[in-house]
Amino acid sequence: MWAALAGAALLWVYWGTLASYVRDQHYQEHFLYLWVFLALVLVRTVRGPFRSRCGAGGRRDAIGLALIGASWMVFAAYKLGGSNIAGRTALVAFLTGVAVLALPTWNVRRCLMHGLLMQFCFGLPYSVYYPLTTKLQWGVAQFVALLPKLGLASYTVEGAVIVFPHYRLAITSDCSGVGQALTFLGIAALGVLSAARNRRRTIALLVAAVVFAWLSNLARVGLFVAMVAWGATWSIDDADWHALLGFLVFLPFVIAFVGWILRTHRPWIAAPIAPVSSGRLRTAWLAAPFVALHLWLGGDASSAFDAPAYWAGIEAPPAHRIQFRGPTEASDKVAYDTSWLVNARFEAESGSGEFDLFHYATRSRSHLCVHYVGNCLGGPDVRVEYQAPVVVDGRTWWRIALPRTDRSLDTHVYYAFEVGGERRDDSAATQFEALWQRILGGSWEVRLSRLQFPGPMPGQPTEREVAILTWLGRLTGSRDG
Repeated sequence: MWAALAGAALLWVYWGTLASYVRDQHYQEHFLYLWVFLALVLVRTVRGPFRSRCGAGGRRDAIGLALIGASWMVFAAYKLGGSNIAGRTALVAFLTGVAVLALPTWNVRRCLMHGLLMQFCFGLPYSVYYPLTTKLQWGVAQFVALLPKLGLASYTVEGAVIVFPHYRLAITSDCSGVGQALTFLGIAALGVLSAARNRRRTIALLVAAVVFAWLSNLARVGLFVAMVAWGATWSIDDADWHALLGFLVFLPFVIAFVGWILRTHRPWIAAPIAPVSSGRLRTAWLAAPFVALHLWLGGDASSAFDAPAYWAGIEAPPAHRIQFRGPTEASDKVAYDTSWLVNARFEAESGSGEFDLFHYATRSRSHLCVHYVGNCLGGPDVRVEYQAPVVVDGRTWWRIALPRTDRSLDTHVYYAFEVGGERRDDSAATQFEALWQRILGGSWEVRLSRLQFPGPMPGQPTEREVAILTWLGRLTGSRDG
C-alpha cells in the first residue's frame, strides 16, 4: 500500500514532465519503444525478498540515500530552472536509489546499470542527437558514393543526393541509422541485464549492437538505391511499402542478434547479496520531499502565453510575401512547445530574391529553448562555419556560413537569441543565463530569430540583408546585452 501511494504521488508530481516527453515526436519515434525492453528486464529480474524500510547505517544504505538526496536537489533545480532533462534525471536517480534500498537481490552495480538504461530511455539531449545523426548521414553518403567509384553502380552522388537519370534520391536523417542503433542497443541491454554477470559478454554484445545496427542500415539503404536504379521508385514514394521493405531488411539482422544473445545467455539467479537490516525508515516516505518541493515551488508552470506584441507583423517583412511555409512548421511548434513560431520562405515582391525566416517565442521547459544553431543546419554535404558577428542598426547578429559540395547551393545565416530582453549568441553562457533568469524569477521567455539567405557569406551584409535585419530587430525591440 505504501509503495502504491508513493508511486501515485510521483505520478502526480511528474505528470506534466512525462506528458511533454510523450508529446515530443522525436522521443516518440526513437525512444519510447525502449521502455518495452526495460519493462522486460524488470519482469525477468525483479524478485523478492523486498525491503520496505531502510536505515542510516551500512554502505548499501548510504549509497541509496545519497542517490535519493541528490535526486531531491536536482529536482529542486528543475523546479526553479525549468529544465526537463534535470527533472527526468532526478526521477531516474530517485528510482535507482530506491532499488538500492529495496532490492537486496540486486547488487549496487546492477541497480546503477538499470538506472543508466532508464536514463537512456528518456532520450539523448538534442545537442548530442543532432550532431550524431549528421555524422551517421555522412557515413552513409560516403558508402553510397563508394559504389560507383568501384564500378558497382552508374549513378552520381551530389553531397547527400543520389542522382539517377530518372530520379533524385536524398539521403535524409532517417537514413542515418539512429533508429536501428537504439533498437540494437536496447536489445543488448535486455540481454545483459536479464542474464548472469559476464563482463566479456557485456562488452561483446554492446559492440555487436553497433555493428549490427550499422550493417542493417547499409543493407536497408542499399536495397532502396538498387530498387530505384531498377526503376522501382514506388519503393520510396509509397510510405507504406517503404516502411515494410525497410522492416524486412532489418528483421534478419535482429533475428541473428537475438539468436546470439539466446545462445550465450546464462540465467540470472535472484539471491540476497548479503544480510541487510530492515531499518526504521519506511522507504516510501522518501518520495514526500518531491511532493513538498512541487507544492512549494509552484507546481507545473504553464508554457502557454498570449501572442507577443510584435507578432502581428512577423509575417510581413517590407516588400516581401510568403512563398511557402516550411513542411516542419507544425512539428516545430510541438518541439519548441509554443504557438508563436513561424518557419517560412519569403520572396521579394519584385522577384529579386528570397530568404527563410525561423522565429519563435517560447516559455518551454525544454532544453531546446537555447540550442546550438549549427546543429540544426548541418548535413552530409553541408559544412557549418561560424563567422564573426556583425552589427546592424545597433544590434548584433551572429553568423554561420553553410558551404556545400555544389558551391552554387551555398547559403548563410544570421541569428540571435533573446533572453531577458537582451540579444545573445548560442553559447553555453546563454543557456545558463536562461536558467538563471528563471531561478531569480525573471522572464521565462526565450526568442530565436534565424534568417537564411542564398549564396556564400558576404564580408558585410548586403543592402537587402541590412533592410531585412533592421526590420526584424526593430520589430522584436530587443537590444544587445
